[in-house]
Formats: sequence, C-alpha cells, structure tokens
Amino acid sequence: MNWSDFGERNKRLNPLWNLGAGMNLGDIQPYKEMIALSVLLQVYYLELESNERRSREDFTALAWTALERFGIAHLGTAESVERLVDGLLWSGNGGDFESFYYDDLTGQMSVQKYKYFAVDEDATRSSWEENGRTIYRLSEYAMELIFMSHEIIDEFQISIKLLEIQMHIKHGRVTRALQDVNELVSRVRKMTQQQQEYRNALRRNPKHIFSELGVARHRRLEEINQQFDEERKHFDNIHRSLARLANDEKDVIDFNEIRLLSERVELSRRVHDELAEVVLNIFEMETNLRLNYPELFWGASGFNFRTHVWEEWVKEEGLPDGDSLELLIGGLFAPVQDFIYPLPWAWEEQEIGFIPELLADDPDEAGEAEPAVYIPRGIPWAEVVDLWQPVFTALLEEGSYTFSAAALPPEEQQRWARTPDAVDLWVQFFHTEITVQEQAEEGGGAADECQQLVRQLLAEHPQFESLRGKRLRAFIASGHTELVRLPGLELSPYTLTIVER
Repeated sequence: MNWSDFGERNKRLNPLWNLGAGMNLGDIQPYKEMIALSVLLQVYYLELESNERRSREDFTALAWTALERFGIAHLGTAESVERLVDGLLWSGNGGDFESFYYDDLTGQMSVQKYKYFAVDEDATRSSWEENGRTIYRLSEYAMELIFMSHEIIDEFQISIKLLEIQMHIKHGRVTRALQDVNELVSRVRKMTQQQQEYRNALRRNPKHIFSELGVARHRRLEEINQQFDEERKHFDNIHRSLARLANDEKDVIDFNEIRLLSERVELSRRVHDELAEVVLNIFEMETNLRLNYPELFWGASGFNFRTHVWEEWVKEEGLPDGDSLELLIGGLFAPVQDFIYPLPWAWEEQEIGFIPELLADDPDEAGEAEPAVYIPRGIPWAEVVDLWQPVFTALLEEGSYTFSAAALPPEEQQRWARTPDAVDLWVQFFHTEITVQEQAEEGGGAADECQQLVRQLLAEHPQFESLRGKRLRAFIASGHTELVRLPGLELSPYTLTIVER
C-alpha cells in the first residue's frame, strides 16, 4: 500500500466525518447530517447568485426550509435548530473544529483545524453599516464536501472544466452542462476570494508581498493569466454551441433549459471578469507600493517584545505554567525603574528663589531598603456582583436584560461609570458564550471573569440556582446600534439572554 498520500486523504475526509458530530438535537438527531449538508448546499447556491442572505439568522431559516422539505418540520424546535446552526458555525468551545490526522512528513499524529463557514469580509463590511449582521461564506473545506465526487478538485483547472461544458453542450447534455457551469462559477469565486484576502492583507501590511500568501499568489499569477486567454476562446465556442443546439435540436431540447444555461454561462463570464479586475487591482497596488513607498519594505533592525517574544515564542510554544506570565511581563510594569538622572540634579543647575529643605539621610546609611513587591490589581468583586445582581434577576424573570439608560436610576448610572471592571464583562459576554456549571465547583479554580461572576452570584443569591446548565450570551439587537450614553460612560446596547430560550 502507498502511504504517502494517506494524510491528505485523512484531512479531506475529517470535515465529512465530523459534520454534525457532537450535536444534541432532540427528535431531529437521526437526521442531523442530512440537515447540515442541506444548509451547506443552500448557502452554496446563494453564493452563486451573489445573494447576501447568509447571516446566522438566515441559516436558521434555511434549516427550517430543509426540515419542511424532508417532511420532519414537526420534529424540530427553535432550540434544536439554533443548536444545529451554531454547531455548523463554531465547535463546542466556540472556535475551530479539530480532528486528528497522520502527518506523512513527520510520521506522527497531528491536529487539523478547520471551519465549515468563514466570514465574508466584503459583504460583512456593508452589512454592518446597514443592520449589524455578519455575513458568512462557505470555507474551502465545505466546498470540498459539496464537490467530493471530484477526486482531483484541487487540480481541476478552469480551462478543463470549460472544455467539459462545451462537450456536454455539443452532445445535448444540457442538465450536466448546467451543473458544471455552477461548479465553475463556484471555483472562480473561490479564486477571487483568495485574491481578495491577499489584497486586504496587503492593505494592512505591505510586507505581505514577501509572505507565503504573496509568494503563492505570484506562483499562480502566470497560471491565472494563461487561463484568461484560454477562457475567452472557450466562452465564444460555448455560445456558438448553444446557438447551434437551439437551432438543430429545437424539437428535442427544452428551450427553458437552454435559456437557463445561457444565463449561467453569462454569469460565469462575469465572475471571470471580476477575478481579472481583482488581479489587476492587486498588480497596480503592488507596483505603486514598490515604486512610491520603498521604505515600507525596509527590514526593521533590533529586537521588539511583540514580534520576538510574544508572537514567535509565547504564541507558538506557550509558557510552562501560569506564574511564568507574570515573570515575563513583570519587568514592563515593575515599580522599580532603571537608573535615570534624579530630578534634584537638574534643579541644581537652576537659579532657585527659595530656601532648600534639608535633605533626608542617605538611605544607604540607614540600612538596605526592602525591595518593593508588585501586587497585581484585583477586581472589586463585591461591587461588581452588586451591580450585576439586577441584571441576572431580570434574566431569570424575563429571559433577557438590555443595558440602557432608561433601565438605570441616576445613582446606578454613576456606579456603572465608576466600575470599569463591571462594564468590561458585557464585552466578554458578547464575545464568548458562557455555560453555567451544572454543579457548584469545589475550591473555585482558575476561570475567566464571566465564570467568576456567575459563580459568585450563585453563591450569594440562591434564587439563581435555576440558571445552572443554561448558556448565556450577549448580543446587539439589529437596528439598535446607537450607543448608551451615561455620565462618564458610553456602551453599546448589549442584551444578555439565555440561549436555550
């Protein structure tokens, strides 16, 4: 057996094996893989049509459409469908999905990270201005699931696909040609997305020209240019073949299919033009940067903490224990500073108009002073818990709580403004979904601030025990983007809610 490509096969199949894994969906549990695949396919066709109805809320509607199509809508609940959608967007820990695979090069087991959806940055940028929603697109792994029947999808060149479409049309296989055109549009859009990601990275940091992304792009630039020349000829031949098919086989071929195929071919031509426009735009940007701003590419000499310590060491290899972090950054904030010329020395150079006070005895004569001890700043949990107690009371009674000026009396507004640690927790609830522990933990242990807040609230207020096992998440309601302005504080109108509800 040839084991050289086993790892790559493993990596391609992992997203398929784990589609829907780990979900608890109640009565629709037996159909989770089928429903998940249907959502991916529906999003795929929305991308083909450049339809931006691809937010999390739209995915929920697509899942219900699939349930109705399969005749099992009566088995679904709002909670189970939302769990399915969340399980497609994020893994159980809120990040990437992880699977093991055998690395052929190292001869060891490695971890593969992947997602089924990625943020569509261009669409999200305009969407946030209108309604504050995030727009998603299929990741490369999800696209491979859809085209899994093509064993050589990565090597399946666009020009070959155009020839195949032309042959299908020539032999009257309109339906098969239509399917191939859809796949071609998807592949070109994938290439366009890769070029746009490189363009966005280049705008943030011109040195990406020399990164792996830039080098890979330049290797493929010749291939893209060659495809442009070939595709112009292929599109002309496809249109001529369609015209002949409509005339010669008019008694056999459905004209509606011919019309639909013609429209899809024209859409394919347009997305090719979009790809060409992005490539030319990047070429113009690179030329302008190299010609007018050569200093941007000069290497920075010396040593800096962020690059050489944090990014290249800590983020890559980690730290041996939690105490090492304080030791690492303690020097940046230590109360004992390096020697600098004392201010009295500078005063001696000035003409002073007052009688100087007697200097105190030299500290060295009185004995060696004890070194200052750095004490990390703690969170005033008593005050933070007191501020958040009404929030959780409303959450328990009504299912949600929205932070607003109208909901707070003047004295409470001042307390929130004076307690930034309490305000910061809103942002943490917004970025992370918190699951309230089923049972009280013994000894506390390390936890993030949100978990510590919930733990202390449950310990001091027994009425919150019914929240155990619930998932809490903050969000900003669509259409409510105006900031909440209090004396000394501006905050987004966050709403804390129980996800199950």
